[in-house]
Amino acid sequence: MVAQAMQETKAVTEALELAEMLQTLEPSPIGEVVGETGTGKSAIARHLVRSSGALRVAAYEGMTRHQLLGAVARAAGVEGPSTLWLQGLVELGESAEEADGRRPLLVVDEANKLRWQALELIRYLADEAGWAVLLVGTELYERQFQAARTRPMLLQLGRRIGAKRVRCGHLDRAEMMRFVLEPRFGEVPKKVATRFWQGTRRGNWGEAMELAAACQRLMHANGVSELTEATLEAALSWQANRREVG
Repeated sequence: MVAQAMQETKAVTEALELAEMLQTLEPSPIGEVVGETGTGKSAIARHLVRSSGALRVAAYEGMTRHQLLGAVARAAGVEGPSTLWLQGLVELGESAEEADGRRPLLVVDEANKLRWQALELIRYLADEAGWAVLLVGTELYERQFQAARTRPMLLQLGRRIGAKRVRCGHLDRAEMMRFVLEPRFGEVPKKVATRFWQGTRRGNWGEAMELAAACQRLMHANGVSELTEATLEAALSWQANRREVG
């Protein structure tokens, strides 16, 4: 039920629409999902895998262009020596579009950890290999398009992306109630819902998931079935203590 609720958020809906456009209509099939940490970007990336048949690759700090290509090839089931990975991806892209008119979709999560050389590989996959690509990352990813050292190298990629962007932000109180609280706890008193929203930095999706899970553990341990103000405050206190220790 919680996963179903996530599917209906504004950012998820916009990401699905963007993915559809990249796969079928857009001549420059590269887009992006951006937002601060904890706003649900990776949840959106995983949802695209389930709903659109996308391939998802998660970047890591210092990942090279060759390592990224290898990760994409493995996700796509391309076998053989590394010298044939790119050729295999080109063949997959061409055959997929010929079969049903849809480009295969690659979702690159944590794109902010990629250097410009790896990002240029992404542009090649979209320009020459027939893939639709959705880059998912924090605001650190966007800075590479503005920094004096990397901006000239990413100019073409930036032009390909253009305005094809979904920005993930915090949930407002009504969205927090609908997409987080009601699927897990049913009807929650307005005072409790407001305090929950405030305790998640006013709608941070990741913190809301952590806080909801903490509340559920406390409810289970105490044998209660309703989310109360006391349980919520205990969960908030536990989370605050854990962060201080960390």
